[in-house]
Amino acid sequence: MKRVAIIGVTGAVGQEFVVALNKHPWFEVKQIAASERSANKKFVDAIRDVNSGILKWHIKEEIPEYVKNMIVESVDDIKPENLDLIFTSIESEAAREIESRFAKDVPVISTSAAFRYEADVPILIPGINDDHVGLLEVQKKNRGWKGFIAPLPNCTTTGLAITIRPLFDSFDVQKIIMTSMQSMSGAGRSPGVSALDITDNIIPYIPKEEDKVRIETGKILGKLLDGKISPATF
Repeated sequence: MKRVAIIGVTGAVGQEFVVALNKHPWFEVKQIAASERSANKKFVDAIRDVNSGILKWHIKEEIPEYVKNMIVESVDDIKPENLDLIFTSIESEAAREIESRFAKDVPVISTSAAFRYEADVPILIPGINDDHVGLLEVQKKNRGWKGFIAPLPNCTTTGLAITIRPLFDSFDVQKIIMTSMQSMSGAGRSPGVSALDITDNIIPYIPKEEDKVRIETGKILGKLLDGKISPATF
């Protein structure tokens, strides 16, 4: 069993990691961490609303037993020497420092955009660009790390790249025109009645979203040549 940690465990994405790793045949969660506000509390207490007492658990599955009474630690208390892998679900600004710190010793699987656009960092989707895994060795050599950082794509990019891959491989794709229907909440939930302020239920433009989809899709569908990814052109 691979020993793993989850950083950002109390958030919506961190909770998805909690469920995905429950009774997993390959991984055993040894440490969990979140912000200082949640540190030194049991997981169930860390996600409990202080005013209402309601658990802020955003997943349809029940809270797995293994994590309920685990102590949420601060990031500084994570011990990479006792781990084989770290999953992170933190904001990009914080991820720059935290993920690179741990990648010196162990692999880091990230949901943030902090390292997606670095030349030696692949954006991997299983079954879509498996050959890009080779870039991880380039990354380790370039940075002098024992581990690496492997970020997930933007959520919009993921569905697009999976759809386009077979078309891209079979036809001479010259141009792609796509429309995405974005949620009002990137966390996958509404904070409350503020959602009613969205006129006609439409947000016509989300800054940087178009660039993310274009750059990431090109990188994912590109070719790994001589230790570099040559982006797909369309």
